[in-house]
Amino acid sequence: MTLKLSKCSLALLPLMLSTVSYAGESDPLYKHQWHLKNTGQAAFSENGGKAGNDLKTKQAHKKGALGQGVQISVVDTGLQIDHIDLADNVVPGSMDLITGSDYPEDTHGHGTAVGGIIAAVGFNGEGVRGIAPKAGINGFNFLFEQSMNSWLLSHGYGEGTENTELFNQSYGSQALFIPQFDLENDPQLAIENAVMEDVASNSNNGRGAAFVSSAGNSYNYYGYAGYYFLPADYFDVEASNHGLPMQNSNMTNSKATHWSTTVSAINANGERSSYSTVGANVFMAATGGEYGSETPAMVTTDLMGCDSGFNDSTGLGKNGLHGGTADDPNCNYTSVMNGTSSAAPSMVGAIAAVMSANPQLTTRDAKHVLALTAKKTDPNNKGVTLTFTDINGNLVEYPAIDGWQKNDAGFDYHLFYGLGRPNVSKAVQLVRHESEDDLEDIKLPPQLVSQWHAKAVNVEVPDVDPNGGTASLEIDLDDFVIEGVEVLVTIDHPRVTDLAIELISPEGTRSVLMTPRNGMYGQAFGGDAYVNKLLSSTHFYGEEAEGDWTLKVVDTGGEGDGEFIWYPVENVTQANNVSPGIIQNWSVRFIGHEED
Repeated sequence: MTLKLSKCSLALLPLMLSTVSYAGESDPLYKHQWHLKNTGQAAFSENGGKAGNDLKTKQAHKKGALGQGVQISVVDTGLQIDHIDLADNVVPGSMDLITGSDYPEDTHGHGTAVGGIIAAVGFNGEGVRGIAPKAGINGFNFLFEQSMNSWLLSHGYGEGTENTELFNQSYGSQALFIPQFDLENDPQLAIENAVMEDVASNSNNGRGAAFVSSAGNSYNYYGYAGYYFLPADYFDVEASNHGLPMQNSNMTNSKATHWSTTVSAINANGERSSYSTVGANVFMAATGGEYGSETPAMVTTDLMGCDSGFNDSTGLGKNGLHGGTADDPNCNYTSVMNGTSSAAPSMVGAIAAVMSANPQLTTRDAKHVLALTAKKTDPNNKGVTLTFTDINGNLVEYPAIDGWQKNDAGFDYHLFYGLGRPNVSKAVQLVRHESEDDLEDIKLPPQLVSQWHAKAVNVEVPDVDPNGGTASLEIDLDDFVIEGVEVLVTIDHPRVTDLAIELISPEGTRSVLMTPRNGMYGQAFGGDAYVNKLLSSTHFYGEEAEGDWTLKVVDTGGEGDGEFIWYPVENVTQANNVSPGIIQNWSVRFIGHEED
């Protein structure tokens, strides 16, 4: 398995809530944690963000929604389970996957920082506070021992995770070469996909679980096998690649599956973090920050001591916390944690807090409540319009990324931000102390997964033509309400980076499953085009499945396009296609529930 860091057990019974004695800002570094309460603070960087752009946790915490009764597993570089600000929330089940011991040694610090964002102990007069500061947490150093057995033990098929309701996966991989979703000939992929579906649907005595995953940190460029891949204009313009993402989160199978709750990152201004990968598979956006020098990153737990972790005795540039300061003399905390690695645990903490507000909620219910109460962050963002010259020499515009769109079910959606930013307190208020009968309109009915609906089409995709090629499928699924859509496509085309792939619902909602001008340059090195490529979308959340669905593929690149930088080796140009591309076949399936 070639997974890389996203750079830059005891059963717990759900508890009924009562209002707790709120200790306010008793955690010394709480005032710097803009993701919990954004006052415009700088969080040890040079500049602050915009007040109000946070997860809205204060009222939820005052009302006692602290994550109690929810077990979370951090699948990462490990977890310092004896950390002064984590230990009281640690539950049995952690494992060092290298040695087999119950101490998941974290020699990097990434996993410990993730754990603190989720469940640093709150109101204890020490350090920072987690989003779910009473949740149960354990950890696994999977990123240092990536065998199949280690994956199973840390992802729901081991004793330490059999009671886990939320798995934090702040890791990912790149997709220079287009991965096939071939369950018959790729046994590892088949096992992982089947386990994730089983755990997500059936674990915890049928309550299920959620795998919450970082979208990626490669909007502008990415590294692969010791090289960097950049758009051709990266060094020449301020907004390279026409403003479009080099990495779309739908590129890799692990993010494109519905069983991954994929999360993009926002900064302290409530806007897309500069690095954050995006895609139609993104469920929501959560706090990730920037780099902690000019503008805030995340303030969280670090490996204890000034000789390890991110906060060491040498300090880190412009950041004001590091190197042993009055705020943190023992170097137990960091204020440079960032990336969608931070956004995933922000979402995990939000889900856990909502679940603790009412023990009748499953992870799936809590995600639904967060979607119902989501905040439309960066509301004026217009997306990205790509301008290119068509086959007739005319300059045309293609809406590669729409601004905020309301789907037919009334949910707002943006490719950058999914269904929006969590508003934890509003979500908690919606479910707190509600009886089972009162939750009928909030709790989701049993989950349904449709069969694959497939069609061979052989439709042409003309070169540089905004009209593209289209293929349709009639879906007969009466009263089926969508939570997610998965699509498989096979498209013959010699330069797939030209292609935008859209899915259009019977009600006219358009979801761009794959943005054009992306970094899937594998064909330049002998790789294949799209063969059974898995893509997914949350854009249709709440819509009905029945009716005619349309796949549209648009070629946006002609002569003179297709160049990229294989750094530091050379500039590479892929030849334009002479004949039209061909949509050979496509399939679609739906995950959701029956309409009440």
